[in-house]
Amino acid sequence: MMRAIFIIVFVLAGVVSSEPAWSSDVHVQIRQIQQERAHLKALREDLESRLGQLGRSLKKLDRALVRASSDTRQAVTVVRQADVHLADLTARRLKLEKRVDILKRSMMREAAAAYRYAGRTPLWLDVMFGANVADIPHRQYILSRLMTVQAEHRHEFAQSVADLMRMEQEVAHQRIELDRLRQDKLVFQQQLAGRQKAKRMLWKKMRKDSSLQKQRDAELARQEAALKQLLQGIGSTLLASDTGLKWVPMRKRKGRLPWPIKGRIVAHFHSRPAPGRPRLAGIQLAPRHGRGQVKAIAAGQVRYADWFGGYGLMLIVDHGDGLITVYAHNDALYKNLGDWVEAGDILADAGNTGWVKDVRLYFEVRDEGRPVNPVRWCRK
Repeated sequence: MMRAIFIIVFVLAGVVSSEPAWSSDVHVQIRQIQQERAHLKALREDLESRLGQLGRSLKKLDRALVRASSDTRQAVTVVRQADVHLADLTARRLKLEKRVDILKRSMMREAAAAYRYAGRTPLWLDVMFGANVADIPHRQYILSRLMTVQAEHRHEFAQSVADLMRMEQEVAHQRIELDRLRQDKLVFQQQLAGRQKAKRMLWKKMRKDSSLQKQRDAELARQEAALKQLLQGIGSTLLASDTGLKWVPMRKRKGRLPWPIKGRIVAHFHSRPAPGRPRLAGIQLAPRHGRGQVKAIAAGQVRYADWFGGYGLMLIVDHGDGLITVYAHNDALYKNLGDWVEAGDILADAGNTGWVKDVRLYFEVRDEGRPVNPVRWCRK
């Protein structure tokens, strides 16, 4: 008996003593993540506090451009949905019109038949006295069923006509609403065109003024150093068990990973985008058709999703095992800090935020903090 009590006490003691250790590990990890986020926030705020007039102008234009792009995208989506709804309503109305027409003709035939039989011996007398006694119950059922069907047709006709009237009103209202939505879309598109023009004017002004170019290059150098510091500050805290995803290590798929966007390389790894500019730690991609969707090349967790100086709207994904990918110059971000993503998930829309004139995606792969050529990681 004493031995059993001793075993129970020993087991309970083991459970109690093991719980604080597990809890302690979780608290340590949470503190690490909180410290990392605070560090990233402080780094970004420090960078933005040191922006010159040119950088502040860029930030203001980018913010306005992103809002206008978002409004335009939303307006286009709403108009598309309204178009689909109107097409569905029109199809249902045509179907209902056909049904009303069929019922109308059926009722007209029934009325014509009743008129032809007017003044004659009622059909029920023929059934009762002019038929074989054995057939009377069957004929009574047929007559009863015929009268029921006629009543159902009349009721369905009246209901269908009422439904058709309501649908006509809804179609008319939807057409008015669609016209209004199209006008809104046009306004947003004009605003977007205005924001893009303002961004081009800033580029034009900078290209003509050598002092502004030097200021831009100096700010970019600071931002590139800040990005390096930002990436070094991201310590891998990924736990595959936390994701709920089927985890496939990115390193195992080296050379077979998908590209983040369909397009072509316009600035290669370690090249200079312009004379006097630092060499690229990644590559620049031009979408194949206008603006494209940026997708995650592997599973991971979003560790940064915000504006970052000359990189514009930037998103960083930590894939674990020391591997990180960077996606910059985006027009819109669809993932937030802390979100888990799978390979192929849409992260952003390619754009021209930051110091790029045309629609571009700046793409980096970092291995243990060192930039590596993405061409060696993605499919040929």
